[in-house]
Amino acid sequence: MDVTSDYDGGSDIPDFIKLDQIPANYSQRAETDLLEPVVFQQGTSTADGFSRFTLQNKGFLHSHSKIFMALAPQTAGTVYYFAPTVGIGQVVKKAVLKIGNKTINEVDSWRHLYAVKSSLITNENNLERETYLTGRGMSHAFVYGPHPDGSRTAAQNYGLENGLEYLDDDLRTPSWAKMKADKLDECPSYSIDLSDLFPFLKVHQLPLYLFKEQITIELTFVPTIKQRAQLITGTASSEVHVVRDELKFCADYIYYGSGDEMSRYAEANKDMSFSFVDYRVIEQTTSQSALASGVIRNVGMANRLVPRVITLLNDSGGNEGNILNDLVSISPTRSASGVSGPVKFNIRYNDRFEYSSDIDNNARLFSMTTHAEGVPPFVTRAEFSDEGATGGITTRTFNGRDQSVLAGKFFNLSSKLSNGRVGQRGLEVHVSGTFPATPDLLRCYAEFIRVARLNGGYVEVYNA
Repeated sequence: MDVTSDYDGGSDIPDFIKLDQIPANYSQRAETDLLEPVVFQQGTSTADGFSRFTLQNKGFLHSHSKIFMALAPQTAGTVYYFAPTVGIGQVVKKAVLKIGNKTINEVDSWRHLYAVKSSLITNENNLERETYLTGRGMSHAFVYGPHPDGSRTAAQNYGLENGLEYLDDDLRTPSWAKMKADKLDECPSYSIDLSDLFPFLKVHQLPLYLFKEQITIELTFVPTIKQRAQLITGTASSEVHVVRDELKFCADYIYYGSGDEMSRYAEANKDMSFSFVDYRVIEQTTSQSALASGVIRNVGMANRLVPRVITLLNDSGGNEGNILNDLVSISPTRSASGVSGPVKFNIRYNDRFEYSSDIDNNARLFSMTTHAEGVPPFVTRAEFSDEGATGGITTRTFNGRDQSVLAGKFFNLSSKLSNGRVGQRGLEVHVSGTFPATPDLLRCYAEFIRVARLNGGYVEVYNA
């Protein structure tokens, strides 16, 4: 995404707003504030929770600033862990960035989008880094043990890994990562990256000192039962609370240069514009019979530039009693011969289909997603399409739950669009196939381009 402004490209002051290299002779000073939420609501078993943070208008806000968060069970004897796909992100339902009274970025059903983006992280990164920073741990390893041919060095299948060995054929969450109601002071704290909450910050950083309006971040939390974490032992449907004293925003402010560089940059950029992406989610209930007949969902977005659409077939019935909660996308049914499908997928807009013929091959769907996201999802064939049963996911357990249920739970479909600006009829997502009874919600994320103009310290936002 390009940044355009009245900034003089020939000036000796670099364009600090873009996350790019700057000249080596520029000094850089960092300042960190640990901000408390100005509004906090825990939520109830049926109502969402909420928090709001207000930023100070100084320096450049580093895009990797963090929100720290910890959860604690409230019923004695209960022990919880986070779904390995999303970690602490499991609790966030909606993320909003506002400048003044204008919404810059708003992502609803954020945790499902986060699950899609988290699948693009390598196994090594999940195991060695994200396990400790965010609670994500979707890493795979071969599972060794008695083999049908008698070998003790050949792996028959694979499963999750977290650095521990299987104990009685069960892989357990490390003790430090468990949330225990009887040891609230030992519940782990994790972080959510600001650029994960608002994806446009992966390429831009906000020049807070140029704004004359208040900048706020708002997070909506899922209700206190069934969705915030996964149960290991104890009473089902127990409340899990966000620990108020651990909820903080760690804001990193960056200052460039040792002289008047930042004031000169402000003088040269009194009126500047930058483009960024936002996500609009469209949800529709569906069923096994509807998918068999074919579902056509109009996701709107008329007259907008939409570079990408992400399509999920979710099971809203998922809860704390399984490994992944409801953060899944269900693949077509696998036949007795080990073949998944049939399935057909396409997107229609501007009176033509994105693909000349419906994509009906799981390998092609995986390639389509890889092309759209730029990197392949780090999920296995069995997890994506429920195929490749031989030598597939182990039946050994993870916190007492059969890991083979992960098969067919990562059917995330991402499509890169190439037909230009969307016309008046909007986008239509076409999906059909033989699916199990569990997917009951078609969820589509339309990524579209917006433009923010900063003029005299005040912001206006419009669609590109």
